[in-house]
This record gives sequence, structure tokens and C-alpha cells, in this order.
Amino acid sequence: NGISEAETRAIIEAALAGGMRYFDTTTDYKQSEVRLGPVLASVRDEIFLVTKTNSADAKGAEKELTQSLKLLKTDHLDLLLQHCVGAIFHKPDDIKTILGKGGSLEFLRKAKKQGLTRFIGMSVHAPHAAALQLLDESDEWDVIMPFINYVARAQEKEKAEEGQLLTRARRDNLGIVAMKVLGGYPGKMSADYDRAFRYALSVPGVACALIGTKSAREVKRAVRAAKEFRPLTDAEMKETIRMGEEMVRSRSSDATILCRH
Repeated sequence: NGISEAETRAIIEAALAGGMRYFDTTTDYKQSEVRLGPVLASVRDEIFLVTKTNSADAKGAEKELTQSLKLLKTDHLDLLLQHCVGAIFHKPDDIKTILGKGGSLEFLRKAKKQGLTRFIGMSVHAPHAAALQLLDESDEWDVIMPFINYVARAQEKEKAEEGQLLTRARRDNLGIVAMKVLGGYPGKMSADYDRAFRYALSVPGVACALIGTKSAREVKRAVRAAKEFRPLTDAEMKETIRMGEEMVRSRSSDATILCRH
């Protein structure tokens, strides 16, 4: 939002030059699809393109995807996600709608069959009960995108749920994309950037760390972290988990932000 096409081009060029190929957006990231489409068109075959639907019903999801494909200037996605499971969609009726006749899963299934997307999945917010139910009710999901950071892990309720969700994903061989790696906007964990980045990619099963950026400079910082990445040692992992638990116990405002946004 507020970033010009020239700035968008500079960000994407920095990402491509740094070896990044995963590009993530959605209909409700203001101007994102509009800005990304023209710039990504020339490199579409080189990237993994992701967007999301905010609709629980098939009709709404189809309308959103049609618009997204138009704005992104492509005829297919690599991944289409049901957005905000556990946040927007968390009530029993929401899950019933998604799974039922005329629900969004029906359209996601159709879109994959027709080649409009290669894979389908969901972005997951805490609590994870809704996501776990969707996984229980259908084996058609390919990818989950949950919060992965050491403060979110330390939240008492989420600690057990994260374990359930990730264990389930690993068991079913689902792709795991880590989001909120730096804690979510405005990136409160960026003061200890490398620890947060290394933690996310050291969690077993995580294939990708999703870092939101607003400038070429921020992209270059993420590229540096990726190039310097090394898994946390057992001792470093224990220390990092302890740090997250201490932040939660302190009830700092950061702990809330890191887990909820």
C-alpha cells in the first residue's frame, strides 16, 4: 500500500537477483496484486506464485480467483490458499460452509483439477482447532501456512496446538510455509533478525520462511539471512525457546504483537 510501481519493480528485481522465487499475495493486501502483476509477468515461469481467497463459499472463491488471475496477469497460480483459517474462519458454521456443497473447498478442488492452481492449502492463525478440523475432514490439502516464531510457540494454548498442527502436517507430508517469522507487522522481532529467521527454518518440516518486505533494502536483508542460514544447534534451540517463554511471562506488549498480528 502506497508503494509505486517503480518501487515494486525495485523490490522484485532485488528479490530475483538474490535468488528468491516465492511470491505471496492476496486480494486484501491493498494494491498488492495490482502492483505485482505487471512486474511479475515477464518472469512468471521462473517464480512460485501464491494468492488467497477470503471466501468460504465456492461462488465467492471463484470470483476472487478470476479477479486475482486478471490482476496478476497469469492463467494459473502455483498455490491457492484458504485465507485466515482460525481468524476469519473459526466457527463451526464456517468450517461446515467451507467443506460442504457449494463451499470454497469444492472450488479449490475444481481449480486444481482445471489447472488454475497447482496446489491448494490454507493460511492458519491461532487457535488451530479449525485448521485441524479441515485437515481431519479432507486429505486434499497440500500446504499449510501457520505462524512460526519462538514467541508464538511459547503461548500456553498455542504450544500444544502448534505441536499438533506441525506433527499432523509432517505426518501427511504437507508443505509448511512459515509466516509471521519476524512477528508480523511492524516486525518486532527484527531486532534479533537472524535468530528469528534461523528459528523458523530450523523447525522440522518448514520449507519456506515468508518475510514481508517494503523496500529493496529489506529484501537484501532477507537474502543475506538466507545465504548465511545455518540450523540452530540443540543448545541454541533450547535457548531460543526459553527466550520466547520469558517474553510471554513478562506479558510485554511485544509478546502480544508477535503472536496475534
